[in-house]
Amino acid sequence: MTLPPSLERQRAHFSLRMVKYFLCWLLLWQGGMVGGSPIQIGSYFELPPGTTIMEFLAALLFLVVLIERSLTLDFTIRRSYFTGPLVLIVLAFFISWARGCYLNQRVRFILEFHEIIELPFLFLVISSAFRDEQDRVMLWKLIFFAVIGKAFDGTFIYFFSTSPGKYWGVVQSWRDGYLLGIGVIGFLLLFLYRGDSMKRVKRWMLITSPVLALTFVMSFRRTFFVGAFVCMMAMFVTLPREKRKLHLFLVLAIIAGFLITVFLTNPLEVATRMSGITAPQNEGSAYIRLMELPNVLENIWRNPIFGVPAGVPWITYYRMPISADYTTLGTHNTYLYWPLRTGILGSITFIWLMSKFWKTALINNRLRKTEEDFLFGQWGIQMLIMYQVACFFGLMYADMTSGLLAVLLTVFQLQTKHVTGRSSLREVAFRQTMRAGKLIYREALLKRLRALFLRPAFVSQ
Repeated sequence: MTLPPSLERQRAHFSLRMVKYFLCWLLLWQGGMVGGSPIQIGSYFELPPGTTIMEFLAALLFLVVLIERSLTLDFTIRRSYFTGPLVLIVLAFFISWARGCYLNQRVRFILEFHEIIELPFLFLVISSAFRDEQDRVMLWKLIFFAVIGKAFDGTFIYFFSTSPGKYWGVVQSWRDGYLLGIGVIGFLLLFLYRGDSMKRVKRWMLITSPVLALTFVMSFRRTFFVGAFVCMMAMFVTLPREKRKLHLFLVLAIIAGFLITVFLTNPLEVATRMSGITAPQNEGSAYIRLMELPNVLENIWRNPIFGVPAGVPWITYYRMPISADYTTLGTHNTYLYWPLRTGILGSITFIWLMSKFWKTALINNRLRKTEEDFLFGQWGIQMLIMYQVACFFGLMYADMTSGLLAVLLTVFQLQTKHVTGRSSLREVAFRQTMRAGKLIYREALLKRLRALFLRPAFVSQ
């Protein structure tokens, strides 16, 4: 017995949707700098030369989207609230790359193509793949389960990998550290959550919490240790008053769990790495980053308008140890990377993008209506806080971070549509909306101001 054509299309559409979810989940956590994990795709076959696993999965996702759109006959591309700064990213880095090609007198592929330059294109693919209401909650869940996937990945490396690199951290890429950090905060928020739709996720996070703790500690990613602590302190401000007492107990429990995990694993190495936060001269990698700073600032000072062209190493004006492991193609400070490589235009672009990110996150949290909105709103704010903290110390533009950022932009956009009913917040007055707890539009605000200041004067007879 055959199904009617309409039902066949619906079933095919459902199957493709599941494939999209699976590919997006893999894109969020597959890949890394330490080999030997049995659940890494890269352990079983080689990728095309010059391709990362994230790019390979994004290409597969794009093909699935094309097939899906062919079934639905919907080839529209919706404009996003984030379109402006994303277009400027392409423009800023194209100018920087073109200048580099002119200086080198040849057109060539550069390493930076694998970094933040990919964000606009990845966002186009992911936002086109997930734009329905049912995709919103699923994307939040995929981020949670990506944390679990990366936690198991790091644990398998800890126990089974023979790579000597694991002693520098079972996960080392900036995306992986960020993913684990937001996973710890998400785990904390799930304990404060009182809804129903995320109960299964809450159960899974509770069951796998020892694995997450082990991988997070043995990653030695002190940037995200600090970021997680800052987020937990910030939650005393962002959380509703009635949840703060329980939050205090949970914070103490998580700190205790962190210390227990440290003592059961490698307390000396963790203590050595953590000492680099307060005394960077006593810890190798922290000291190198400290010495990198004056060189980067000098390069920015000498190239203030356009920056040092992409693909051209920055100049070491101040001595760096020959044996040191550092890069002259980037910097361990994301805030300085934009003026370093793209000058004034890139710096404006980064500020614009983060402003839109924050406006979306804060309004989503302020206008929350359900327990799920509370969970997603608070988690979104903490994701941004951790990202901003990590930008002081890390390459939050590299190491496949662009894939995770593209997913976050998409899920923030879907959450905004759910909470406000709008796809864009361009016409929304931020301060007035935050104060009133409801949408206030700039046009309505201007009318009020005109009525107040342009009111005809009373003339007595």
